[in-house]
Amino acid sequence: MRPAMRYTIAGAAIVVVGLLAQFAIHTYRTEPRNTSAIAERELRLNTLAEGERVIRMVAVFQRPWIDYFRATRGLLVLTDRRLLFLGLEPRDLLGSGDSPPTFTEHDFQVDTLVRLRQGRTFFGIAKALVVDTPEGSYRYGVPSQIWGKASLLLHSLAARHERILVMGERQARQRAAVAAQVKAAASVAAKPKYYTVKRGDALSTIAARWNTTPETLRAWNNISGNKIRIGQSILVKPKANETMVAGEIGPAKK
Repeated sequence: MRPAMRYTIAGAAIVVVGLLAQFAIHTYRTEPRNTSAIAERELRLNTLAEGERVIRMVAVFQRPWIDYFRATRGLLVLTDRRLLFLGLEPRDLLGSGDSPPTFTEHDFQVDTLVRLRQGRTFFGIAKALVVDTPEGSYRYGVPSQIWGKASLLLHSLAARHERILVMGERQARQRAAVAAQVKAAASVAAKPKYYTVKRGDALSTIAARWNTTPETLRAWNNISGNKIRIGQSILVKPKANETMVAGEIGPAKK
């Protein structure tokens, strides 16, 4: 190889190494931040709704393969209303060091359609919490040293799901019981009703008691005049959706 070529290659290598060193120094100086503290402050001030209470919280990160060394770090939080991820996005390496932080937020409803499970991320290198939703799955890496907090969050959400299922089964039983009562009441209401004449009863008093008229009772029971006897069974309400005219039962006219 000619000396000029060797010098050219050596010079190019020095330039590349210098650029990489400068990139590494810039990354080190601009990226390290107390991401958990910044994310938690954003969570308390701007993310949580009024009265919303935090149950569990664990520091997590999203590390895309195209930007592995600049992960989006933040918090996976279980509240009394939802599950959410609040991530502090990495700084722009070409931007100013004092630019305001930007955040990524994912909200998940705590219901039977959303599941949280243990998994792995970035080719199985790191442990992760995986949120499965009808729209897709989200993976959040968890540092090994704080996996205990992640396990507590897993158990808390599993307990919440169990309560939701128990409540759903209880409500289903209650709805079935109400439906059965309504059906039974409708069945009773559909049956014809009879009244047994007692001492002192008159056709007019029986008609008033059952919200009808003596003439209607006469027609339903083929009674002539006002004569009724003790122990006599009188039809006071015909079968639902039917009417009686002159003692005969037929479909009700609309």
